[in-house]
Amino acid sequence: MEATTSTSKSAFPLRGELSFTKPKIRVGDDTELELTLSAEGDIALATLLTNAGSITLEFWSEADPGERLEQSYNYTVSNRQLTLSPEPNDPPLPFCSPLQTVRSKLSITNNVVAPMWRLNNWRDAGRYSVRGRLLSAKPMKGEEYPTGLEIDDIRLAVGDVTVIDTTPTPDPGPTVTPLPLPLPVTLFQAQREASDDQDLWGLIRRRTLNFSRYCNFIDNVLTDRSSALGAQARAYVSSRQLPFSRAASYAVLKYATEYYLMQEVGLAPVAAPGDADPHWAASELQRTGGKPFDLNRMREEYLKNLGDEEGKALVVPYLDIIRERLKEVPLKEPDDIIKSGQLTYGILKSRVEAPPLMELIWSYWHEEGGLVQTMNALSLRFQNVRRPGPGPDPLANLAIDPLRPLNNIIWGYIEDERNRLTMNRRNLEYQYEYGFGLIGRGVQNIAVAEHRTFFLRGFHSLLRACTEFYQQANFTTVIPDGFPILNHLREVHLTLAEGAHNQYGDLPWTARAEMMTQQWILARPEVREFLGGRVMVPYSEPWMDRVDNMKSLQGWNPTNITHFRDLGAFGEQLLLSIRYGSWNSPTVGATSAANWAHYWREEIQRYIHAYKAVTGIDLATDLGDIRQNLPENEERYLQPAQLIERQNALQQGQLRRSRQLNGPLAQGRRPFAVPVPRRKALGE
Repeated sequence: MEATTSTSKSAFPLRGELSFTKPKIRVGDDTELELTLSAEGDIALATLLTNAGSITLEFWSEADPGERLEQSYNYTVSNRQLTLSPEPNDPPLPFCSPLQTVRSKLSITNNVVAPMWRLNNWRDAGRYSVRGRLLSAKPMKGEEYPTGLEIDDIRLAVGDVTVIDTTPTPDPGPTVTPLPLPLPVTLFQAQREASDDQDLWGLIRRRTLNFSRYCNFIDNVLTDRSSALGAQARAYVSSRQLPFSRAASYAVLKYATEYYLMQEVGLAPVAAPGDADPHWAASELQRTGGKPFDLNRMREEYLKNLGDEEGKALVVPYLDIIRERLKEVPLKEPDDIIKSGQLTYGILKSRVEAPPLMELIWSYWHEEGGLVQTMNALSLRFQNVRRPGPGPDPLANLAIDPLRPLNNIIWGYIEDERNRLTMNRRNLEYQYEYGFGLIGRGVQNIAVAEHRTFFLRGFHSLLRACTEFYQQANFTTVIPDGFPILNHLREVHLTLAEGAHNQYGDLPWTARAEMMTQQWILARPEVREFLGGRVMVPYSEPWMDRVDNMKSLQGWNPTNITHFRDLGAFGEQLLLSIRYGSWNSPTVGATSAANWAHYWREEIQRYIHAYKAVTGIDLATDLGDIRQNLPENEERYLQPAQLIERQNALQQGQLRRSRQLNGPLAQGRRPFAVPVPRRKALGE
C-alpha cells in the first residue's frame, strides 16, 4: 500500500507521523488519513500524552493556501486506552464529505497508537495539504517536556477522471480525441437539519428505567454496606415498616425499589451516569445525523424558564404551555407544604421540572407477557394451593427452603397483597390512558367512564407513516417528507394528553414498582432451581426465562417473553417522546417530525416486529387506497388482547396438530409409500 508520510522534528521522545493510504486519487474516490503517535526511550506513551488533550488536523488547498479549516478532536487516556471525540462546532470540509473517525478507541501497544479518519467523496481536483497538532492538557512528563507537538504536513493529489491513451500505434493516423473514463457517482441521504428537541430524546433514552441497573442497586442495598447510595436507601427503608410481622426482608426490597424510582425516573436535565459512555455518544451521533448530545445546550436552547417566580424551574415547552394556563397557581417546594402544617394551594415544582419518565404501556405489555401471572402462580403454590383441573400439578416440585432469604421475601410479598394494585384496577387505567385492556377469567366486566378509543388507530397509523418515510429515505434520490408524520404525532400527542389525569400521576409509578419487584424475585437463583429455564436462549434480563418456562408448564401463551418485553420498553420510549414533545406548537414543523422518525428508527422497527410476533398483525404492510375500507384491514386497530387471544388459539392448535402427527396416535399409521422410479428399458 503506497503512502506519503510526514514526521515531526521535535527534540523530545514523542513522535507524530501523518500518512495517506492512497496519496493519489481521482475525483469521487475515498482515502484514509492515519496519525501514528509513538514514544522513544524508556518513557511510556501514555505518560507523555497525560490524561487529556486535543488533536487538531488543519486542511487547505494549494490553490487557496490562505483559507485553512481545522478539525479538532478531544482525547482522553485511561487504562492505556486513547479515546477520541469530535469537537461539535468545527465547520465541515468543502473538499469532501464529512470526516469520519474510523478508529476512535484504541489500545496503546508497544508505545504506539494510531487513530485513523476516512475522507470520502473528494469533489474537486487539485493538491491538498494536511498538518497535525497535538496539545496536552498539562506539560508532558511534569515540566520536562512542552505541552504541544507540531506534526509536519503531507500532500494529497486529487486528479480528474480524464486519462489519455498514450500507447504507440504502428500506423500513425489522425489524432484521436481521448475519451473520459466513467465518472464515479455516489449518492448520500439528504442532509438533516438539526432541531432543538433532539437532546430531549437523548435524555429520554438514557433516563428510562433499566432492569440491570435496578438489580445492581438492590443487590448493593442488601449486601454492600460500603455503598453511599445503598446507605441512603437503607436509611429511607429504616423509617418505613410494613404493618405485619416477619416481613423485614420484603420491606427492604419494597421500599428500596421505591427509593430507586425516586432517584431514577425524573426528567431531570442533569448528567446521567452513562452520558460519558463513548459507545452511547457514538450512537447519538448516528441517530441525530452528527449532532452530539449536549445537556448545556438543552438547558439553554430548548427548556423554558417559568417566568420570574421565586425558585425558577426549567421545563419542557409542552409543560410550559400547561403552566401558562395555570399561571395564577404558585410553585411550591415540598418544604413549603410540609412545614406549613397544612396543605397549601400550589403546584409542586418537581412535578413540572422533573416529570416521571415512565408509561403504563410498559406494565400492560409485561402483564400480557405473563409476568404477573407467573408471580401469582408461584405465590399460590407457595401457600399450598393446587392448580385447578385434572392432571399432575406442574409446580409440584416447588420447595423453597427457609435457610435462604427468598423464602422470607415471598412470605412478605404474599402478606402485602392487600396493599398492591389489583388486576382490575390496572385494567381500568389501561383503558383510560390507551383504550385497550386485558381479557381473561379473572378480569371483571366493569363499565368504564372513559375509554381512549382512538389511541390505537392514531399510534398504529403513525408507525405505518414512519415505515413509508423509511422507504423514501432508503432511496438516495428522494428527500423524505416528514409532514405526514407530524400530523400523526399531533394526534397521538393530544390523545395522550387527554389521558394524563386522575390516576395518571400515581398508578403507573405504583404498577412499575410492583412489577420490578416481581422481576427481581423471579430473577433469583432459587426460582430457577425448580422452574428451570433454557440456559442457551439469549434473554436480555435474567427473569425472562422463568416466565417462559412457567408459560410452558401451564400451557399459556407460547410466544417468547422477549417480544412482550420489547413492546413494553420501546413503546414506553416512543410514547414519552410524543407525550413531552411540543408537537402542537406552531414553531414545531416537519423538520422535527422527520428528525423524530430518524432518531427512533430502531425502536419503531423493533416495535413493529414484536407486535407482529405477538399478535400476528404486521403494522408495516402497505394498504392501497382501494382496500382502505375493507373490514380485514381494521384488524390492525383491534384490541391487542383480542389479537393475542386469537394468535394464541392458532399457535395452540398448531402445537396440538404437531403432537398428533408425532405422538402415540401417529405410531399405528401406515407410512406414506415412497414411489420407486421405474427403470427405463433399452430404446425408451
